[in-house]
Amino acid sequence: MNYKVLKNGELLRVHSCKVYPKPYNSTEHMEYVMFNVDDREEIVIESETEIKSAVIRPLSAGISFEISFGKIILSVDRPVKLSVEINGSSNNNLMIFAYKEEFIGPTHNYIKITQGEYKTGTLLIEKDNTTVYIEEGATLYGNIVAKNCNNITICGRGRVCMERYTYEMRKNFARSIDIINCKNVTIKGIIIDDSNDWSMRITGCDDVNISDVKIFGCRGNSDGIDICGSRNVTVSDVFTRVWDDSFVVKALGTGNCENIIFKNSVLWNDFARPMEVGVELRADKVRNIKFENIDIIHSDTGYPLMGIHHGDHAEVSDIVFDNIRIEDTPGAQLFDIRIADSVWNRDNKMGDIRNITFSNIKYLGTDNNDILLSNSRIEGFSEKHNIRNVNFHNININGKYALTPKELGLNVYEFVDGISVTADNLKNERTVLESEIVVQDDFKPDNGFYKGTVKVILHNKSDVAMNGTAAFAISPKNTEKEQSFEYNIDPNESQSYEFNLKLQAGKYVFYLKNNKNEIENTFLYSELPMIVSGNINDCPKYQFVNYYNTKCAEVRIAVKDSELIIMNDSEKTTEFLLYTAMPVPSAEGEVMFSAEETDFGEIYALLKKGNELVPAPQLRCPAEITYVFKNEPKVKEIVKTPFKLKKGETVKLTFEKLGISKNTDSFLMELEAKVEETSMLRYPYTLFHSTMPDKTAHMYGKIRIKKYKIRRVCREV
Repeated sequence: MNYKVLKNGELLRVHSCKVYPKPYNSTEHMEYVMFNVDDREEIVIESETEIKSAVIRPLSAGISFEISFGKIILSVDRPVKLSVEINGSSNNNLMIFAYKEEFIGPTHNYIKITQGEYKTGTLLIEKDNTTVYIEEGATLYGNIVAKNCNNITICGRGRVCMERYTYEMRKNFARSIDIINCKNVTIKGIIIDDSNDWSMRITGCDDVNISDVKIFGCRGNSDGIDICGSRNVTVSDVFTRVWDDSFVVKALGTGNCENIIFKNSVLWNDFARPMEVGVELRADKVRNIKFENIDIIHSDTGYPLMGIHHGDHAEVSDIVFDNIRIEDTPGAQLFDIRIADSVWNRDNKMGDIRNITFSNIKYLGTDNNDILLSNSRIEGFSEKHNIRNVNFHNININGKYALTPKELGLNVYEFVDGISVTADNLKNERTVLESEIVVQDDFKPDNGFYKGTVKVILHNKSDVAMNGTAAFAISPKNTEKEQSFEYNIDPNESQSYEFNLKLQAGKYVFYLKNNKNEIENTFLYSELPMIVSGNINDCPKYQFVNYYNTKCAEVRIAVKDSELIIMNDSEKTTEFLLYTAMPVPSAEGEVMFSAEETDFGEIYALLKKGNELVPAPQLRCPAEITYVFKNEPKVKEIVKTPFKLKKGETVKLTFEKLGISKNTDSFLMELEAKVEETSMLRYPYTLFHSTMPDKTAHMYGKIRIKKYKIRRVCREV
């Protein structure tokens, strides 16, 4: 254990749970303590790591502390859920859960799980008036399922954990807490740890009260609490740190979703969405849903923080997000409301969305946060299946209130009507610099690379001078270093900045970063083909450079007589896996760009919409992009060819073997290098930065074959 914690001089037991933080290469452990608070309790925290600085989240808790002789000293006088983070990082944090013990008396059917460990499998509740009490210090290795019962209580300070169950067993042990078709349900105090699927599902239920629950999840689909087709549900005083969504409302054919409130809670998402309505909404009505007084302390990717996603037949109405405080969420998208078709929809017809309110939202950010990469967005589906009456009131971004969609960073697309952006406090209006990114000098081939100049233009159309520091950045990351620049722009003035670049062939997105969030989100997409000749020795070296700025291999690539030639120019013997495909015309809605940093909220995926590219809504994870868009962009076939080369060795592969047309002047390819140093990374090491080259070709490099004219020389005899 990294931490030692004392309460009023008494040593507390430090617990541990698994989490899955970015960059998602391995699970880590997070420590926590729990205690009953009777009066003002003095807490002293010691760490194996030297404590130089600290922050205690949520900031709204207002917990003061001091660092004395390398220890953090604070006091707690009420129930709280706190994250103590040292030395400027959320890694290696300590959670503090202070509670007021409330006794819940036994019912007719009383099941008490005392201190110790129990491998129970599924604990099935099938009788009315049943209480399951899990004592502090008890761990139930399994799950709890209740079906068709009334007056059910699951409570205590113990743990329901599924860490001993493998992914393959998830059909039998899917959800830690699964309540199905029950009435009058109370779930209070327990800890849910490492669920194989959604941590808690409430399906087809009425009159449910969930409070003081702590949820830790580190697997894909490890949602926090999913309320599905249920009515009159209150979720209060909950902490989640999960890899997937935290608070979700769905309807799965078990009736309407009505009168649901999530409140007074603290959310931490390592990957997906903190608050979400959708995407499966198979009911007649989904209405009267409220998210209130919630702190989002971390959300580490660019998924929307507050989302409504609809593609089934429900009438969705009267959804409220109120008094939401947002802290450390680099790259976050604040709002995303959409009616769209997806692989999760099952109904034959679509519904609509009405009367949505976002009020008293405070984006606090941090000094290290970059610009909100993806604009918020609202998009209907058709004239009939549309979105009406969405109100944004008192939306405060870094201390300033938005009064227009542009200041809010909101894109309003088709089939949307009745958008309002207002604020009570007009003294701190938010102003935003308009921005452009253009190619000043076209990129020209230069010994296998491209050289060109990109210009950034900032326009100040406000009546106040604006100044700060921004950075010009490129994705895929580490293909070129970020270049910082300062701006100081008077009212109604513009400034421009030029950046000279040298890039390998591939796909790129140029964009801006600014931790004051006062520059309009702008990007420029560029695709640079690899032009190859027939002489391998005259070809330049191409480097494999990944997200972590490490290099693992170098290759030369040539084409001659319908053969692809690849030479290993690395110092080490390297295993390669070649992916080849013939291009096809791009289609509406297909993903055109998604790099590794897409996963981390540092850049967006781009998809084709009409004649332009737009940030892909909702989608960040390359696996999800592939799933949703069904392996877009489509290619006729992806041919995989493995080979191994020593330094200086060459391989010649015929077009026929690679699935490439014999007389083509271009084709698509990706090359994966397999070396020991990169075997533990989440994504493979690829030449053109594909994250899933075996499934999708959207990042493949375009190989253009350089043609040579044959000159005939005649001599007189």
